[in-house]
Amino acid sequence: DAMRDAQRRMAWFALIGMLLYPFAVVVASVSGVEQASTILGDMAATYFVSVAAIVAAFFGTQAYSSK
Repeated sequence: DAMRDAQRRMAWFALIGMLLYPFAVVVASVSGVEQASTILGDMAATYFVSVAAIVAAFFGTQAYSSK
């Protein structure tokens, strides 16, 4: 059960991070750190694909194991 709990927490943490990532770009832009917002914007495509794969793998395995 500890492994499942850890995987569940990892998936939720990744999902929350994916939802908060755009706010980090906006905060960096508003605070005047244009280089940081540019770097965060450039990393966004890779970040979202990676996190989406983690979340999809978790929910996919949960759906598969519940059948």
